[in-house]
Amino acid sequence: MIFHRLASAIRNRDWFTVVIEFVIVVAGIFGGLQANEWAQEREDRRQEQFALERLFLESESAYQLLSMHEQRTLRLNTLRRNAVQFADSDEPVPEDELPLKIGINTLARFPSILPVSVVYDELRSAGQMQLIRSSALREQIAEFHTEVVRFNKLQEALFNGTDRFWVVYQRHVIWNYNPASQTSDILLSEFNWETLRADEQFIFEIIGLLYNQLLSQEVLLSMLDRARVLCETLGEITAQTCDVENG
Repeated sequence: MIFHRLASAIRNRDWFTVVIEFVIVVAGIFGGLQANEWAQEREDRRQEQFALERLFLESESAYQLLSMHEQRTLRLNTLRRNAVQFADSDEPVPEDELPLKIGINTLARFPSILPVSVVYDELRSAGQMQLIRSSALREQIAEFHTEVVRFNKLQEALFNGTDRFWVVYQRHVIWNYNPASQTSDILLSEFNWETLRADEQFIFEIIGLLYNQLLSQEVLLSMLDRARVLCETLGEITAQTCDVENG
């Protein structure tokens, strides 16, 4: 209808009406575009909030997992340190050898840690990380996941350097089948502490592995701290409380 009036005004050279109708047309188009922008902005903010809430839950889960690994690592590294100290000494063999055996047997273990990252991977693969308006927060999220990848690469590299340990380990440790076991612990180890402690190469290898375990622990603690900060940051934004006390 408005275009019909505009055409009629042009034919009649009613320029005042032409101007008025033209302004109405432009205003209508602009208003429609503005309304679409507002609607899109509201939808983007809704999606951003939803993404942040999901990322919060994921970050909380990551913190819990890393905290569990940290506690286990600290306990094992205490046993490892004690075992290395014992092996490099003349102390008498204790009646309970199990803590020493655990310390030695776990020195060459460098497990990967894989926190759940479904939400982050989904947002990144779909190109939706830009929904998060804060570039600092986007960077913080990306840096945490990058550090997880770096940690796992470090673990792999450290594990790949354990071959020499296992060669000398086999000189002094014998594993026997335990038919009485009703669990997965069906192997019993026998340590020849005398030859083990006299083997300088073995002592050198376990000291090196202990150093690597402590290095891995430092990186894990740094990653845990980053996970805590990320969880708390996302918690503040989404008005949720990051459960770091039970980690």
